[in-house]
Amino acid sequence: MLARIDDPFLGFNELQCEWVGQKDWIYRVTLPPTSDSKHRTKHVLAFDGLDTYAMVALNGHTILESDNMWIMHRVDVSDKLSSTDENTLQIHFKAALPESQRIKAAHPEHKWVGFNGDMARLAARKAQYHYGWDWGPVLLTCGPWRAIRLETYQARVVDVRVDYEVDASFKKVSGLVTVTTEGANAKTIDFYVKLDETEVFKATAKVGGDGQATVDFHIDEPKLWYPHGYGDQPLYDVMATLMSGEEALQSVTKRTGFRKGELVQEPDEIGKSFYFRFNGIDVFCGGSDWIPADSFTP
Repeated sequence: MLARIDDPFLGFNELQCEWVGQKDWIYRVTLPPTSDSKHRTKHVLAFDGLDTYAMVALNGHTILESDNMWIMHRVDVSDKLSSTDENTLQIHFKAALPESQRIKAAHPEHKWVGFNGDMARLAARKAQYHYGWDWGPVLLTCGPWRAIRLETYQARVVDVRVDYEVDASFKKVSGLVTVTTEGANAKTIDFYVKLDETEVFKATAKVGGDGQATVDFHIDEPKLWYPHGYGDQPLYDVMATLMSGEEALQSVTKRTGFRKGELVQEPDEIGKSFYFRFNGIDVFCGGSDWIPADSFTP
C-alpha cells in the first residue's frame, strides 16, 4: 500500500499527518549474493543511524535491536549472507510515540519535567523536537536517517585520531596522529597532512600488534583556526592510507583546525570568571535554543 500525505508544512496539514508517527513501519531491501568469506574477508552491515526503535533482520533472522537514534552499529554478517541467493534486509521500526509513552509509564518514580511536546520524549533517545516544539510541528519520523552500508574488506581503518598542542608563541603545532586498524592485512600507514593541497607533513609507520600505528608530527608557522568574527577557519587535511605491501587498501581523511583553546576561570569580585580564549584572544560566546528549521533533515 502506498500512503500519501499532504505537505505537512502547509497550513494545518501537520495535524492530518500525525497518524504516521503512531504506526509501525517496515523498510525492506534485497541485497545481491556475496562472495564467500575466504582469506579472512569480512562482510559487515554498518548502520550509521536508525530512528529509533528498530529491529533488523537478515534473511529472516534478527541481527540487531536498537533503541537509540544516535548510536552507530556494525554487525558482522560474514556467516549470515548467502553466496548463491539474494539476501533480504528488513528493518521494523516501532512507532516512537506509544513506545516512549510505555517506557515513561514504566517509571512512575521519575519526575518527567519539560516544556515542549509530549513528556514521553524525555524517555526516548530520539531528536526531541520530533515530539513538537513551541514553533515546531509534531512529526515523529522513523527510518534509516543516516547511511546503511554493506562493507566487504580484509583490512580497514577504524579511526583516525589527532592530538596536538599549539606552543606559547603560536608559531608551532606538535602532535600525534593515531590510526586504529582492523584485519591481518594491515601492514603500514602512510600519513599526510595538507593545507589547500600543499603538503606540510608526511611519514610512514608500521601497524603494531594492537592494530594501531602512530606518528609524531610538527608544523611550523601553522595557519590557526579562529572563531567566526575573530579570524579565518583554515582546515588541514590529515590523511591516513592503509597499505598492504605496495597496495593501498583504504584512505581516510580527517579535517581539523589547529587552535589553542582555553577556558579562563580566575577569581574575581563575584567568584570566578568563565570565558574562552582562543589563540591568546578573549572571545565572547552567546547562544540561544534552536531546533532544525526542517523536520526532515535526512
